[in-house]
Amino acid sequence: MTNIKIIKLIFYQFLIIVLAALFFELLFTGLTLVTVYNTIENIIFSTVLISPFFLVSCRKIQTVYITAAYLMFSLSIYFETIYYYFFEAFLSASSLFVLFDSNRTEATEFLNFYLDINIVVFSVLMFLIISISIFKFKTNLRSFKKQSKRPIVKVLFYVVISIAFLKFSKLIIYNLPYLILRSSVKYSVESKILGTYKTNATGNFSNVSRLETNEDEVYVIVLGESSSRAHFGLYDYYRATTPNLNALKNELQVYNDVISPHPHSISSITKLLTLGNFEHPDKIGEGSIIQLANKTGFETFWLSNQRPIGIYESMVTKIALSSSKSKFLTTVHGVQNKVMDEKILPELEAFFKDDSSSKKLIIVHLMGTHLSYANRYPENFNVFKDEPFSNYKSEEISKIINDYDNAIRYSDYVISQIIKKTKALNKKSFVLYFSDHGEELFKDFNMAGHNEDISTKDMYDVPFVLWQSDKFKQQKQLTIDLDRPYMLDDLFHSLADLLDISAQEVEEERSLFSAKFKNRKRIILKNSEYDTYFN
Repeated sequence: MTNIKIIKLIFYQFLIIVLAALFFELLFTGLTLVTVYNTIENIIFSTVLISPFFLVSCRKIQTVYITAAYLMFSLSIYFETIYYYFFEAFLSASSLFVLFDSNRTEATEFLNFYLDINIVVFSVLMFLIISISIFKFKTNLRSFKKQSKRPIVKVLFYVVISIAFLKFSKLIIYNLPYLILRSSVKYSVESKILGTYKTNATGNFSNVSRLETNEDEVYVIVLGESSSRAHFGLYDYYRATTPNLNALKNELQVYNDVISPHPHSISSITKLLTLGNFEHPDKIGEGSIIQLANKTGFETFWLSNQRPIGIYESMVTKIALSSSKSKFLTTVHGVQNKVMDEKILPELEAFFKDDSSSKKLIIVHLMGTHLSYANRYPENFNVFKDEPFSNYKSEEISKIINDYDNAIRYSDYVISQIIKKTKALNKKSFVLYFSDHGEELFKDFNMAGHNEDISTKDMYDVPFVLWQSDKFKQQKQLTIDLDRPYMLDDLFHSLADLLDISAQEVEEERSLFSAKFKNRKRIILKNSEYDTYFN
């Protein structure tokens, strides 16, 4: 085989992978402009990867290089195609950010939730194409003849021009290796910033003050997971998903217009609990509500039904580690690990009985309605079995929505139990419940889950409910306006207000409970205003 035929063979094998992915996308999702852009990027990037082949004279190195490059390219195409099939959106930096902070259990649940026969067939097809191509490389590259002159200047020029074109045309945003590299750097930087929390329990706040009292105080913040306001009976959802909270409604302040800054946990929670917000996202490392509470003498507790993820700890866990005491109920790998949220309750009571301080701040991190939804409630909460209202219809969709609503009903039970147990203390106390983000359930998009690359209203809309004890209401007067529009990237300031803590960094106009509260534009997706975006 001549050199020209071998070069064509190499290019054709790369092209076959691109066309196989394109055919799969066209078959199940149709032709879109972004599909065209991604295909162009893939073809140009494939030629860039092939180019270094001509700079090497050793046939063995040539074979190893082109095989490795082909494998990397094929796997990139495979993963971005599957992602596009799931969400009709190409991978982004935010998607990879979530992936970096996920554990094996979450990844397994994700695959079990979304895997179907189309993905299996596509996976088998890709495996066959890759195997045949690698075999062809090994057998045909043996006859590639050494070139008397290697076109070093021409190859380098082509590579530089191609990368520059991808960069300035912005087609590079579809390139998975580029996104992985860029996201890895960003994740590493932010993770390093948050790493200081476990070594600095009180932060670097200025002019911190709080009125000293002899009163016993117990405050509980309940952080939910993936729970959309739209599926709460408390917010007039057509199903009775929150019977317990509804029974307590006269004791609750139920806020109607609270949204999350992001539809995924990492970026959301790192803003919810810290000084980081839309205007200053870099401030996620400059102080958390846990550190501020520690500074004023609170004993702080972190109680979680989510495993400390990553290698040993996630970005969220790094914030949690500045608490005085922490406990994680979920530590086992594997999809069989299904610790129910009610296991939190006896641990919470143990924290209540802890006599190390008369002032306690307890943050409870629930598993909530994290997918797979069927794993989030026990069988006795399997209440909803009929066909639900939905803009998309199938038996599978009905099952998913029913599982989600059953999981909401179970969360309602756990949250109400937390309120009742706190109330029974008869102390100055409050329980604040909210979710880190919402969830799409076949309403505005044919999917279940959350994804910033798609972004639907229900992914941002979250429940926000406050219960106050009688002693708390007697001693702390809040300004209550249940219809205030609020985004949770300012939650740090609201929590400081609830805890009656003042500091130079605390801004009253950003507190939902302050008379000095000022409305601000709620910006999502870098530069879109929430209150007009979904209209």
